[in-house]
Amino acid sequence: MQEIGFMTNFNQPTKLATITALIAKSYDIDLIYLRPKDVDIDSGMVRGKVLNNGKWKTKSTKVPRFIDISPYCFKKSNREIMDYLKDNTFLSDNRENTLSKQKLQDILKEDNNFSHLVIPTQKVKTFEELLNYLKLYKKTVLKPIRGLRGKGVHFLEVENEDTFRLGYQTEMKIMNLQELEEFYYHTIHRKGYILQKYVSSRTTQGDPFDCRIHVEKDGSGNWSVAKMYIRIGIGQSIISNVNQGGGISDPKPFLKANFNNNWSEIYDSLKEVGKSIPKKMEELRNTHIMYMGMDIGIDRSGKLYLFEVNDGPSTIALISEVAYHRSNYYSYALRELLSIPDKDKNSSQLNQLQQEVKQLRLENKQKDKEINQIKSSTSWKMTRLIRIVGKLFKNK
Repeated sequence: MQEIGFMTNFNQPTKLATITALIAKSYDIDLIYLRPKDVDIDSGMVRGKVLNNGKWKTKSTKVPRFIDISPYCFKKSNREIMDYLKDNTFLSDNRENTLSKQKLQDILKEDNNFSHLVIPTQKVKTFEELLNYLKLYKKTVLKPIRGLRGKGVHFLEVENEDTFRLGYQTEMKIMNLQELEEFYYHTIHRKGYILQKYVSSRTTQGDPFDCRIHVEKDGSGNWSVAKMYIRIGIGQSIISNVNQGGGISDPKPFLKANFNNNWSEIYDSLKEVGKSIPKKMEELRNTHIMYMGMDIGIDRSGKLYLFEVNDGPSTIALISEVAYHRSNYYSYALRELLSIPDKDKNSSQLNQLQQEVKQLRLENKQKDKEINQIKSSTSWKMTRLIRIVGKLFKNK
């Protein structure tokens, strides 16, 4: 049985780790769940957890030849361990040559194959620059260069010569010039923010949305779209962050409802972005990458814009799809990247286990779909306050 490392910062194995471990066993692979602190540099050993008969058991073993590592493990406090792993094993992403949001936009702007996706982007260094860009673009979005999952993103537009509208999550307020300057120095100045021209990617009801294209390497070592879905920020002023309230939808029915006869062309364009951007990112970074998420905005004319590329995308909405792709790719990586031959297997037992895994994947996919439908329903949103109050009384 070959071993693959699965490293995150969470103390307990995640749902993704559990499902991936189950599927990986059908490829004669043991998934070793690890945290950075589980690595012993002096001995070259790790103390992780292995799924055995449905339960995670502690196991000490040599550093696995391949580790599927979360980008969030690359913190300053883990630098020594990360440097050791870079030198002693194959990491799914070694975090070399990472690109900031602005740098990626600047590079793609010069490429004829991708320039049509680029949003005008500027780094804000002074309050005077902020005002000049506001005058130029009228409507803008301010976001942290290293921001994650929509945190810290603000909408800012000119209302008239001396007043401005500032939006954050579900709130929108009017500010005068002095208040805007105070906001700038308190929130933006020297905090690593960029300013982008605002792209109106909104539903016919006026809610912001984007299309998340989550890609993974597959069992052939090629990029594959694990899932493409629309994220709708219901009641939000700027972005489609479902973590702050909203829902998700399959792309086809959403595009049909919002873009009428133009939906098919938009759908094909989204699929093309899912094929081309991952290859370009791997080329630009010149290192191995195993997964990424692309956030695409679509204006009312159907034009696509690349909001950003995430190298640590959320997997909550597609756990079963990700687990299936990862397991297949682990087998490919061991065989093709590390030249570790497959061991002899009992083919009948293997086929039976793979069929069971396939059924498990379908069941999880259906369950995730049902949960998302419930959370996207009107009744679920209307009872949000009741659920919050219920939790408060329960915790008393």
